[in-house]
Amino acid sequence: MRHLSAVLVTAHVALFALAWNTLLAPKRAVPSRAEPVVATRPSAVPEGSLDSLSLSELETLARAEDSLVLEVQQDSANVEAMAELAHLYMRHGSFEQAVGPLARALEVSPGRDDLWYELLLALKLSGLDQREVDLTVRALEFADMARMAGHGC
Repeated sequence: MRHLSAVLVTAHVALFALAWNTLLAPKRAVPSRAEPVVATRPSAVPEGSLDSLSLSELETLARAEDSLVLEVQQDSANVEAMAELAHLYMRHGSFEQAVGPLARALEVSPGRDDLWYELLLALKLSGLDQREVDLTVRALEFADMARMAGHGC
């Protein structure tokens, strides 16, 4: 008799657990086949774009750009200044403008994988990857612009 009551108690506990799980436990839905994630081009006005900046922020940005261009003007092989200038352009949505400094930086230091990645990203985000772009011309245009900066030209 003693064993029979233990079996009944165990059966009641199992039945109670089954009822609890069936009635109160959250239902687990089997996820349907998820749609694949597709990369798209960024919106026309990226976060932190020039359109969203105040006048003082634009002035600060212009001073930073002028400072970096001056560094490149003083040392035409200053890859770090060219890379930082390109990052500045890209952070504010000027992807096409970033191509010149990156192309010039890669002429000086072609072994920098990070610059190649940045250049490919700038080409993709600017849409220049869809057409033929002469990077040598872009690098030359940037070098000329840096050389002439501050001369009133």
